[in-house]
Amino acid sequence: MKRQHREGSLWLVALALLTAVGIPASIAIAQTPAKAILTDPRLVVIPSRNLDYVSSDLAYAQESKQMAQERRTQAEVRLREIDGAIESRQAAEKDIKRRMDDAKKAKRETEAVALKIEAQVSKQAVDLLKKLKDLRKAELEAAEIEIEAADLSARLYQTESELLRKRAEYDSFASAGVEPLTLTAAGQVIRELEVNYLKVDEQRAGLAQKLAAKERDIASRRLKLHEAQLKLGSPRA
Repeated sequence: MKRQHREGSLWLVALALLTAVGIPASIAIAQTPAKAILTDPRLVVIPSRNLDYVSSDLAYAQESKQMAQERRTQAEVRLREIDGAIESRQAAEKDIKRRMDDAKKAKRETEAVALKIEAQVSKQAVDLLKKLKDLRKAELEAAEIEIEAADLSARLYQTESELLRKRAEYDSFASAGVEPLTLTAAGQVIRELEVNYLKVDEQRAGLAQKLAAKERDIASRRLKLHEAQLKLGSPRA
C-alpha cells in the first residue's frame, strides 16, 4: 500500500510539473505510461475495422439500393396491370348482371342460374385481384424502405471510412509529436465523425425494425392470397 501511494504521489507531482511548464493536463496524461482512457479521443465506442471491409460493405449497400429500386419499379408496373385487370373484370361483372336480368325477364331460368354462378366466380376473382393489389402495394412500400435503408447504410460506411482515415491521421500526428492544438483539433474531428456515425446507425436500426414489420405483413398477405387462390380453384403462381 505504501509503495502504491508513493508511486501515485510521484505521478501527480510529475503531472503538476508538466502542466507548470505549459503542457496541458490532457496531453500530459496521454504521454504518461498510465494513459487515462477517458481523455483519449479514440475511446473505442466504434470498433476499428479494415478499410477494405468497409469499402466492400459500401459497395454492397449501393448494389442493394439498385436492386431495391428495380423491385420498386417492378411493383409499380404490377400495380398498374392489376388496376387494369380489376377494371376489366368489373366491366365483365356488369355485363353478366345485365344478361342475368335479361334471362330472368325472359324466364330462361337455366341460363339465369348459370349466369348467377358466373357472377359469383367473377366477384371472387375481383376480390382475389384486390388482395393481390394490396400485396403489391406492401411490396412497393417495402422496396421504398429498402432504398432508404440502403442510402443510410452508404452514408454510414462513408462516415466510417472517413473516421478510419482520421484515426490514422491522429496516430501519425501523435507519433510525430505535433503541437497540442493540432492534436486537439484532430481529436475533435474524430468525435464529430463518431457522433455522425452513431446517429446514422441509430436511424438505420429504426428502419430495419420498420422493414421487418413490413416483411411480416407481406408474408401474411401472401398466405391469405394463396388461400384465396385455392378457394377459387386457381393454379398456384
